[in-house]
Amino acid sequence: MTHNLELIGHRLAHLSRMAGYLAYSQEQVARLLPISDWDALTPDQHESLAAFRVRFSEFQEHIGKTMRAIALEEEVAAEPFGSVLAFMEKLNILDSVAHWKLIRELRNAVNHEYEENPDRVSEFFSLLIEETPNLMEYHQRLVEFCRQAYGIAQ
Repeated sequence: MTHNLELIGHRLAHLSRMAGYLAYSQEQVARLLPISDWDALTPDQHESLAAFRVRFSEFQEHIGKTMRAIALEEEVAAEPFGSVLAFMEKLNILDSVAHWKLIRELRNAVNHEYEENPDRVSEFFSLLIEETPNLMEYHQRLVEFCRQAYGIAQ
């Protein structure tokens, strides 16, 4: 097995662990939504929101790194990253490049506007909850592709 395939295997294993943590955080935050009074939230609830935001962001980031490693293994241009996304769309790992970018923009918005505008932040969290199953699906498609293409089992 090549070094890159080993790296892909390690990334997939890490993503599987991250998926479990993200699912837990999603469940915790879904119970809080919609948030009408941020001041009424307990410190534990604020911590749940922060953990979900970070876990969502890191999960998407690591999916992207894994997609880049697959592109390199397949000898597809990894720069610019749009080339990787187009390849992932071609493999049916992503529904569309535009959808991936929408999730990335959402992730960036919630990270940069966190606690600045309570109504917007509440909306961002609702959208993160909606998009979490899509990220989970992209992860599963990566796992399945790697199982079929490289024999990497998870």
